[in-house]
Amino acid sequence: MIEMVALTSDITLILVIVVSYLALVLGVGQYASSRTGGSREEYLMASRSFGTIVLLAALFATNMSAVVMIGAPGLAYNIGPNAYGYFIGLLVFTFPLLMMTIGHRVWLVGKQFGHITPAQVLNHRFESTYLGLFAMLLFTFWTVPYLLVGIQGGGIAFEALTEGFVPYWAGGLIITLVVLAYVSAGGMRGTGWTNAFQGAVFVIALIGFAIVIPQQLGGFRAATSAALEVNPALLNRADLPPLTWKSYTSVAVLVSIETFILPHLFIRYMTGRSSRKLQRTAVVYPIALMLTWGPAVMLGFWGVGQFPNIDNPDFILPALIQANFPTWLVGLALAGILAALMSTLDGQVLTLATMLTEDILRPFVDITDRAEVLMTRLFIVAILAVAYVAALLTRESIIDTTIFAFSGYALMFFPIVTALYTRRVTKHASAVGLALGFAGLWGFQLGILPGSLTFGFLPVIPLLVVQLAAMLVVALATSPPSDERIDAYANLFEDSW
Repeated sequence: MIEMVALTSDITLILVIVVSYLALVLGVGQYASSRTGGSREEYLMASRSFGTIVLLAALFATNMSAVVMIGAPGLAYNIGPNAYGYFIGLLVFTFPLLMMTIGHRVWLVGKQFGHITPAQVLNHRFESTYLGLFAMLLFTFWTVPYLLVGIQGGGIAFEALTEGFVPYWAGGLIITLVVLAYVSAGGMRGTGWTNAFQGAVFVIALIGFAIVIPQQLGGFRAATSAALEVNPALLNRADLPPLTWKSYTSVAVLVSIETFILPHLFIRYMTGRSSRKLQRTAVVYPIALMLTWGPAVMLGFWGVGQFPNIDNPDFILPALIQANFPTWLVGLALAGILAALMSTLDGQVLTLATMLTEDILRPFVDITDRAEVLMTRLFIVAILAVAYVAALLTRESIIDTTIFAFSGYALMFFPIVTALYTRRVTKHASAVGLALGFAGLWGFQLGILPGSLTFGFLPVIPLLVVQLAAMLVVALATSPPSDERIDAYANLFEDSW
């Protein structure tokens, strides 16, 4: 029997604030829709017109999912401030470097050849028909579990901060419907503009949480001391089993390369108005990372002192907010959490729909621009419906779900990036790399491959080594594409790093 929660005045105020915020988001999306033309290039890529601010928001906000608002505090609750270095310590250095080098090449390829998706880049570079389709299917496979994270996070946040009045299923449904409305209407411009708005909201919210909550606990020193009284090991890496050097190395490498190759970021590298805009974004991006992950991690750590025995660490941030904020601030806090969730979910679902139309329909079906935009919108509806149902059927830890999806993305890094840097790589080498990474990861996941073969690392690390070696062997044994195609890319990259 379902237990009904009474609608109190506090819950009513929270819901009024959240509904008002969601209406603002829909308003931004609707305005973007009014500025969006009906062409394929306009709907899917915003005519490649993003300036620095919107491009930063499109790349940053779409990458700050429930992982930072729900997963990061939950991870820090278990392992302390080490969660910051564990997850993004290397990323703040590697991501801007990758954006300025590989990202610049991706932008050039999109500008020169009109590519929209990673699959189109692979097919064109290797003069292939089906390699891109294979890559697209793998990207889709790994994005689906990541999609669930946003819907799960919305359900968790609503349920916790309304004291169960809005249950998990309803919270997830609200998020799904709002994202559906503004993404289907505004396309890439709609997601970019709402990302700019929502990115500002959740950054301000996180910084505000990190200032106000410890003051409610007696100050920064008192909040830290209270957490250490409960678990002194939180400031000692040696006492926490997950934080071995092999685990640190595994996650650092994993997050650094998978973040760059995420399909919803890859496509957005090509939306910048100029390469200069992309370079400026690369400089600012790590600052934005630190401004979000730092507060999120410390909040989870401080939560140990106030809630030493919480059942699910993913609920620690909502619990802190509910215990330390007046009702009206709880409503604003919930809006801040939802901003982070939706700003990732929208980019992911638009990217999946774009890949379905660009990589499956367009190459094999004679379709007009208008029909393609319509089909993209229909795919958005279908993808969100499937993701919502899947989110109801699984309640795995957000970090666990994310790590698994990230491993799949990471194993697509070398097969794609080598196409932009080496003349000798072939479509067969890229295909073998993609297949080997997928099969190997599932081999470890299902226990077919013994865990001893990881040598204490996450499975993705030895798989990356084997993958690269296999690609080298296959590349030397097979024929590259035509000299004309290789030269076209080599000339394009002549002045690139």
